[in-house]
Amino acid sequence: MTDQTEPQDPDEAKGAGGQIPAPATVPAQGAKKAKRPSPRPDVFYTPVSNGMDYLVSVLKHLTEGETPPSARDLKYTVLHLQAATEVLLKARLAREHFSLIFVDPLKATHDALQKGDFKSCSTMEAFDRLRNIASLPLEGEDRNRIKELSDHRNALQHYGLKHNAYAIESRAARVLDFLITFIHRHLIPGLKPAEAMSVERDMDTFRMKLKGIETLVKQRMNDLRSELAKVADVTVKCPDCEQWAMVADGKEEGPTCLFCHQVWPEDPESAAANYAWIILGLDDHSVIQDGGDPPVADCPDCGVYALVAQAVTAAGQPGATPLCFSCGTVFNNLVACESGCGAVFSFVPDGESIPMCSDCIGIRLDRF
Repeated sequence: MTDQTEPQDPDEAKGAGGQIPAPATVPAQGAKKAKRPSPRPDVFYTPVSNGMDYLVSVLKHLTEGETPPSARDLKYTVLHLQAATEVLLKARLAREHFSLIFVDPLKATHDALQKGDFKSCSTMEAFDRLRNIASLPLEGEDRNRIKELSDHRNALQHYGLKHNAYAIESRAARVLDFLITFIHRHLIPGLKPAEAMSVERDMDTFRMKLKGIETLVKQRMNDLRSELAKVADVTVKCPDCEQWAMVADGKEEGPTCLFCHQVWPEDPESAAANYAWIILGLDDHSVIQDGGDPPVADCPDCGVYALVAQAVTAAGQPGATPLCFSCGTVFNNLVACESGCGAVFSFVPDGESIPMCSDCIGIRLDRF
């Protein structure tokens, strides 16, 4: 038997009668072809629908997965919340003028915008342009929270992230709260009716889920209430989770947040600097440039560079209470050295003494 899979010589293919077998039947040219499947639809999201889709993912990872959210859920919470923030801020910025979402507005063109062939501004630049150019009443505290979120996202995306789960949940809730308010006040009013209606439907769901997240945070703070009440005079807002739960009582383990369990072991200087910058919005350069005193100074009692003169404690709010993040000393009548050396100390005016530190007094006496 001839192997039908191999090509045959015409002579070999002849049968006993010397006839060549008839060729296989070829379908007529007019035969009906099988229908091809319909092409898949294009992927299309408007900037607003894209941002809202990221928010759907954020709330799904925070509320519909494991309880409490797993490490994977928190990872995508950080990544997608930052993406939602960036997209929605830029969607509102583009409404002012499309050029504002370019890194350099002077190089903006409609052609580059349509092709997506351009480098856009950063999330923080978008926030600042909305506040400074579009004149939206955005708060500095919200800017700090978004900056922290962006830093977490960059760390996670490029080289990994190790961070406290409670702090991530707490910060995510605060950024979500900002976004929901931002969408309601600044984004929806300028949308076309159909898109505005779609966004409003999502917003109803977001508000309910955010309320559930905030309830969990409040419940945890309620559980800590009696413990925190005992140390209210040395408790401040934590720069990591922003809850009134960071205790700087001078203990060996260092400043510790009872909510998110963040600890600054043997590093009260860093705790003080983080608190001054993240919570109070103060940094050495800006304050000194404006003619003020440094936000962190050497403590008159322990000598460690961890005294925050403008600290706001749970017991003393809303006023400032000078607090050392190293030894836990609360100071009264704290003044800055009259010579301008940057030293601070307790001083009660008596009509005779000069508000000057001992070092500067010694220098002055040596001159005479």
